[in-house]
Amino acid sequence: MSLRGIIALPLILCLAAINLPAPPEKGSPRHTPIVRVVQKTEHAVAALFSQQGNVLNMGSGSLIHSDGYVLTNDHVIGGNPGVVLFKDQDPINYSIVGRIPEKDLCLLRAKPPKATKPLRLGRSNDLVTGEPILCAGNPGGRGIVYSSGIISSPNFMLTAPNALAVHYLRHDVRDRFIQFDAASNQGNSGGALINALGEQIGVVSNKSPGEENINFAIPIDRVRQNLVELFSPEIRKGFETGISMDPLARKVKVIKVEESGPAAKAGIQVDDLILVINGKVLQGPIDWMATLLDHKVGDELKLTLDGENGKREATLKLTPYREPETIELKNPQAGLRFKVCFGSFVKVPDMAEQKVAKEGIARALDIVAMAEPKTDDYAISLKGFLKIPKDGTYRLIINSDDGGVVRIGDEIVLDNDGLHPAQDAGRLFRFSKGFVPIRIDYFEAQGDAALSFDIEFAGEERQSAAPLFFHDGD
Repeated sequence: MSLRGIIALPLILCLAAINLPAPPEKGSPRHTPIVRVVQKTEHAVAALFSQQGNVLNMGSGSLIHSDGYVLTNDHVIGGNPGVVLFKDQDPINYSIVGRIPEKDLCLLRAKPPKATKPLRLGRSNDLVTGEPILCAGNPGGRGIVYSSGIISSPNFMLTAPNALAVHYLRHDVRDRFIQFDAASNQGNSGGALINALGEQIGVVSNKSPGEENINFAIPIDRVRQNLVELFSPEIRKGFETGISMDPLARKVKVIKVEESGPAAKAGIQVDDLILVINGKVLQGPIDWMATLLDHKVGDELKLTLDGENGKREATLKLTPYREPETIELKNPQAGLRFKVCFGSFVKVPDMAEQKVAKEGIARALDIVAMAEPKTDDYAISLKGFLKIPKDGTYRLIINSDDGGVVRIGDEIVLDNDGLHPAQDAGRLFRFSKGFVPIRIDYFEAQGDAALSFDIEFAGEERQSAAPLFFHDGD
């Protein structure tokens, strides 16, 4: 029997056997603020079931757009097929829209057959300790379950050993998490942390297994920033708008317009608000990105804008995506050219202002060998070309301890800078076959040191990009 059949049959039998009573009336003392938040949000909470071989994995998610976009943890899905189960609806097969494994985020699409209002995304920049929250999810695979508690810490450094160490890590830039005490168990991962307004303020991610009620969630502001990468409509569909919007804003606010791009030609300006697209009122940045995913090169978007001089209309034509320029090398040689400088750094330095202590050709990112005899307090810059074997979409991922920055041409495309333990930073790209000019800058302060650079083609397994490093031998 299919996964859909395995799950749906007992669920339907169970629901048919239960005669559910009417909920308490709004004037009843039982109709508390918590009850109101649950009733407002429960139909947008998702129970997720994914299948890996003969193993059925269970997790949670939240509907963040009415077109069926569901947010969850990447470790819940792991790239596997499965279904989404919403309250009072039949299971729906999902498709994977985007993954960011290094941030443990995944975006699915599974449009409910019945109209379902999505969860509104709040903000996490103003959370306070003691603020009441609800944890909504699918613990133990039992369906939609809520627990209540408070925010124990709005800005917790998950991998720090203790508070004393945190005090001395003031320059550390690793991700922070929300700590909360509401009951959260296996199956809650990927679910929504909800505030008293019924807004999602976090994505439940993990817990402390040796302690009671010590649970963690990814702050929604970080999720909002990563939604741009999860949707990536222009890269996935191969068109260009020439617009960057503010992922933290309530409205679709333009923060950048590419010179000579489609948006500039349409007269769109920085700080414009995009109110309507093809007759559809936009509620926020997610509406903008979700709508774009349903379009293609050559489509014309009829926009209503609100700017400095009031409301106006504009037509934005989607033009072919401008990929990073590739070149042909006359004499490609394996490896990147590197330069090493010595000094104490908290960020990647400008190598042009540093005294070069060593230089050479690196066939692999062996930073220990490149920096020898130094083991701490050094920086390395590697420059050359990345060979793109065929046209298509790729993910590039840098892992560094401490900071690492990747440039394509003169543009910073991956920023993993600052003091932190080994961590990933990745991004989706669209490339044409050829050689892309690349530069990797790295620094090591104290302690452990690590640097790697990986590539992933169109959903294939992640692998080292070192065999694709070249320099011009001329």
